[in-house]
Amino acid sequence: MEMNYIIDTSAYSSFFKGDPRLKSYFQPDSIIYIPIVVIGELRAGFAAGNKTDYNEKYLQQFLDKPQVRVLKLSDKTTTIYGLIYARLKKAGKPIGSNDMWIAALALEHDYLLVTLDSDFKQIPDLLIAKV
Repeated sequence: MEMNYIIDTSAYSSFFKGDPRLKSYFQPDSIIYIPIVVIGELRAGFAAGNKTDYNEKYLQQFLDKPQVRVLKLSDKTTTIYGLIYARLKKAGKPIGSNDMWIAALALEHDYLLVTLDSDFKQIPDLLIAKV
């Protein structure tokens, strides 16, 4: 059965480190969406590390898979981002701006978010995988 998932940086990194909890989400019959924001976070980490070429090679191989799609920001994403920001600020529970962008994309497209990051639990209506 085909499923649509959106992954964050923690899910990508942990999967490629061999975390068995994520294996079921990275199957050939699943469509995996990776936000452009996540790709930016990954490349920032690669640039700051000492295995840039190695990490970039494996990221590109992942991005080239037919079931992997890059999600880009849209005008609708910015509206959802603004609502998330305002709600979290009012509740006194801010999270990182990149996480808010990822959540906005997941909400916009109504995709299940695969993450190991507990910050996302603060966002109402966000579908989060039980990893």
